Amino acid sequence: MRRKEGAHLHRHRHISNRHLSDKYYYAGEHETATDIRLTQYNQETLHTSEIKKDTASFKKLADPNKVNWFQVSGLTDSDTITRIVKDFGLHNLDAKDILTPQHVVKIEEYDSHILIILNSCYYDANMEMHSEHISLLVTGNVVITFTESNNPVFATTMKSLESDMLNLRKKGSGLLLAFLLNTIIANLVESVSKVEEMLEDIEETLLDIKNDQGNMGSMIQQRRHEYLIIRKNSQPLKEQFAKLLRNENGIITQDMLPVYTDLSDQLLFVIQTTESCREIISSLVDLYISNNDLRMNAIMKRLTIVSTLFIPLTFLVGVWGMNFKLMPELDWKYGYGIAWGVMLLTGLLTWIYMRRKDWF
Repeated sequence: MRRKEGAHLHRHRHISNRHLSDKYYYAGEHETATDIRLTQYNQETLHTSEIKKDTASFKKLADPNKVNWFQVSGLTDSDTITRIVKDFGLHNLDAKDILTPQHVVKIEEYDSHILIILNSCYYDANMEMHSEHISLLVTGNVVITFTESNNPVFATTMKSLESDMLNLRKKGSGLLLAFLLNTIIANLVESVSKVEEMLEDIEETLLDIKNDQGNMGSMIQQRRHEYLIIRKNSQPLKEQFAKLLRNENGIITQDMLPVYTDLSDQLLFVIQTTESCREIISSLVDLYISNNDLRMNAIMKRLTIVSTLFIPLTFLVGVWGMNFKLMPELDWKYGYGIAWGVMLLTGLLTWIYMRRKDWF
């Protein structure tokens, strides 16, 4: 009953977020409580602290002499999410985009803001794929990341900050945005590479018809489902990514363009690999159907051979089973043994004939 009520509430919120309103709700399935952390850094210092949700003004917490990274994990507190968005100068509708996991992938540029709505996907330790809605907001020296869960999605970015990779702590918010996007795109690259690898393994199994192929159909369907998730998350992002390469609000400076160009190349790799996966999946479906037909033909061939062997035996049994009075062999002393000998010899000759014709 609770699950049904939760599903009904989720559908209600999803539908309500599609209409214009003064207030929007989180329309996803995660139940992670909203938590906020603030990381502030410059060339000399790096400090992370917890931020209370009832803070009067999040904008006033930003240090103008440092880059400020707000990490918001959990979107269940829609009021807090909306307050953060409005506090940094965006519209109520932007909060709706952040709170709606089913929203299309997009990159919006404003005079002094960049808002990126996208989805990340990754495999867990059990090789199950998960997809997570992520939003990135950049304004001046402030970067805000919104994630549905408290999974350490950006743990590698934090390590890069600690090691000051590529002089990250000496640069502005635009380079931090690049590292955050790199984490998401790297997950896409890793996921699509694993899907392609698993599809190739399935292909090797299907090419050897002697292998057990009982669950190959469900495995192909699973890989197809994962491929569609990756394609849905990556293709719109590649189409939107060009906006960042011609950014004119000063957040992404000229010296950062090589990094963003590399990210664009990685996205192109994901798109090309998904196309390769699509072709492999199509060929695997044909191969799977063909193998099923071959196995069915083999079964029918065996049944036909068995039937053919017994056709003359059935004829003989039918003749001797007739109730005519004048059947002298019925009164022979060795009639029973002779009948068995005739039937065995007939079956053997039939088998030899089919073998010589190479019918099996």
